[in-house]
Amino acid sequence: MAEMSTPENEELVARVYTQALESRADDRELDASDAVVYEIEMLSQEVNSGASFEQYFRWASVEEVSRVVDRLESLGLPEVAQLTRTAIDVAFPDGVPDSDEGKNDLTDWTEDQEERLSALADQFAEFNGRIINVLAAFYRKSAGL
Repeated sequence: MAEMSTPENEELVARVYTQALESRADDRELDASDAVVYEIEMLSQEVNSGASFEQYFRWASVEEVSRVVDRLESLGLPEVAQLTRTAIDVAFPDGVPDSDEGKNDLTDWTEDQEERLSALADQFAEFNGRIINVLAAFYRKSAGL
């Protein structure tokens, strides 16, 4: 059975994510812990949006895509890291592009890629509660809450 997130953890992650969105919109630098929560929650929201990993790869920067697997591993989410690594390999078989412009040129996937990315997103959804709980625990620890 999949791990369920708690309402308290959901509220904390949502608050940190919203604050990070506002900071980014104002071109303010994010604290390291805010950046981790923002990037992993963005991954979760985009993958779970109904458009699978495709939407995440379209919206995330090359920098974010390049470091997301390491962030997941550092949080202790190896299964999610592996799913995401596999999705990156499916979406970008020649590796993550060097620039956002180069990435944008590679986001018209074949039917086979789309099916594989969708199947990976279905597997990803099983970890939603765990991701929220881990992000909340990470943030509480790093912020001294």
